[in-house]
Amino acid sequence: MKLTTLIISLLLIACTSKEDIAPTTIVGKWAPTYMLQNKNADDSWGDWVTINTLIALPIIEFTNDGRYLTNGKPGANCCYAGNKYSISGNIIDFTERLGCPNVDCIPYAGWIIYSLKDDTLILEINNTRSKYIKTK
Repeated sequence: MKLTTLIISLLLIACTSKEDIAPTTIVGKWAPTYMLQNKNADDSWGDWVTINTLIALPIIEFTNDGRYLTNGKPGANCCYAGNKYSISGNIIDFTERLGCPNVDCIPYAGWIIYSLKDDTLILEINNTRSKYIKTK
């Protein structure tokens, strides 16, 4: 009986997705590292590259009460995100998104949390991965 219980426990642990992210894990402010990785035509990932931009990328924030902020303000913008978020597995889904009647947006599919370890967050958005570090 103990062996059966052990085997069932191991199977349950093995079947549990290690990619499930607890919503509280992502809470906080995240600063961009300006490092991006793009998906290749064969679905593999290219090298990480550091982008140079004259415009500072925003600090993003996920709050305990489900709000998404950029530079401390509501984060909804055209084709990108919304003011509220929820997490299921490793997918961030946004609500309170802006309508963009004059823009032809890529279909919205949510953001994928590729990795969330220590103080580093890697998000996949429309076939591009971006790396962030947690700020204090």
